[in-house]
Amino acid sequence: MANKRKFLRHIHYFRGFAIINVMIVHIWNGPTGEGAAYTHAADMIRLLQQVFFHDSTIYFIFVSGFLVEYLSATKNPLGYYGKKIANVIVPYLIMSTLWFLWESSKIPQSTEDLPSLAGTYLSMLTYGKAQIQYWYIPFIAVVFLLSPLILRIPDPAFNRITLAASILPLLGTRTGTEISAFQFIYLLPVYLQGIYVARNHDRVIDLAKKHQPLLAFLALACTIALMYLHGNSISFGPTSLSESIHYIHKSSIMFIVLPFLASLEQKSIKALDLFARYSFAIFFTHITVSMYLVWKILPPETIYSLPLISASSYTLIMGSILYLFIKIFATLFCCIAAKKVLGSTSRFLIGA
Repeated sequence: MANKRKFLRHIHYFRGFAIINVMIVHIWNGPTGEGAAYTHAADMIRLLQQVFFHDSTIYFIFVSGFLVEYLSATKNPLGYYGKKIANVIVPYLIMSTLWFLWESSKIPQSTEDLPSLAGTYLSMLTYGKAQIQYWYIPFIAVVFLLSPLILRIPDPAFNRITLAASILPLLGTRTGTEISAFQFIYLLPVYLQGIYVARNHDRVIDLAKKHQPLLAFLALACTIALMYLHGNSISFGPTSLSESIHYIHKSSIMFIVLPFLASLEQKSIKALDLFARYSFAIFFTHITVSMYLVWKILPPETIYSLPLISASSYTLIMGSILYLFIKIFATLFCCIAAKKVLGSTSRFLIGA
């Protein structure tokens, strides 16, 4: 147990790294304005966002797999389910319901519309449609439900299953934010990998350290390939070449970052600690804070119309990065403030 506590800290930090990457996918927007400089900057930001941050869900689900093994769900399944319901499902239901009520209030309704509204509401909850990132909760809820059974598979069989399953994401079957069987084919193997690494941590970290040059080469090669394929969808039925490359890309980056964070095991990285601690709260609130708070207080035009920033496409890109950081830290601040105000009940609303 002491050894587990020793290496849990850098997995904790990696969770902070994961949620930051997920945020960037959703809230890094190109500059608003007219002219060639704005168009070029927006295109560049879209390219960088898609190449480096698309499929960051891989990081998040890997951590989920790691922690489910670390927290030993098989020892107390009822306690495990209770925590997941309190910290994940209840906030999801509350936040989704609030969004549904907000959207419904904008359109006049009659009693005749109630059956249709009820169907829309149930569909929204089932498929995570209240906000773009909410698809992940119904998806991971199914995985959580299966976890105690997965963890009971004997190690030799589990290792073989994980090895075989790890090939499946190469088929590139991810279906965006749509929950489907193909989504499970693509992402569930990463969850199994998280469990495997939790059981074989030292060995995996040593292997990752040993093969850093190979991992760096794979990450670079995938980066070049994804830049080349950007905007060119190459698909074969349910498979996508880009999604296949993203899997290799994000996996390579993951096993570059993990040993690096392991080398910082004894250091206190306060920023990553905060993002990790509030990761689920940030997940639930980052688009709300970005779109309905930061955009109202500090509209994009305020940033992009500054002479220094609007001077060229490159300064516009720098301005978008500044604006992104403002939104990221505003989200963190709002989550911390909510925790201070609501105390322990905040976990039922925002998951922290």
